Amino acid sequence: MQGKTTWLLCSLLACSTASAGTYEWTTGWGMGVSEHLVDDGNGNELNISCPDHEEDGAVRAYATVAGKQYSSEEGAMSGDRSFDVIVDGEHYSNPFFTDCRACGANFPAFWQALRQANRLQLVGGGHTINLPTTNIAAVLAPLDSPENSCRSAW
Repeated sequence: MQGKTTWLLCSLLACSTASAGTYEWTTGWGMGVSEHLVDDGNGNELNISCPDHEEDGAVRAYATVAGKQYSSEEGAMSGDRSFDVIVDGEHYSNPFFTDCRACGANFPAFWQALRQANRLQLVGGGHTINLPTTNIAAVLAPLDSPENSCRSAW
């Protein structure tokens, strides 16, 4: 019996390790928020969270870059814990900070560029990492699409 238990445990651990990185964009929903996610399989990731209703707040994005956590809302004004995004060579400073109309004025243009990205990079804490763009246009709907809850934030 102990052999079967050990084999089962090892099998589960092997499966969870093998599926740690998806290497492509995915989407999910929970607790009134739509999430758009991507990771590189090395612990670097981006999570874009959009409220289902405008009154529930602004777009939020969370990133892990070289082992450190960043948020579009933390330190947004000082840049302490925010992160930047580079899309096909174009640098966007904390583009997911949309808490006010002026703050989110560039968000529609950024979103359009992000949906069409061939090369996506995150910058945080002096590190720049690459993220996959596979499936990005299918996961990130246009802002004027009724299926896109990120449209209500800007």
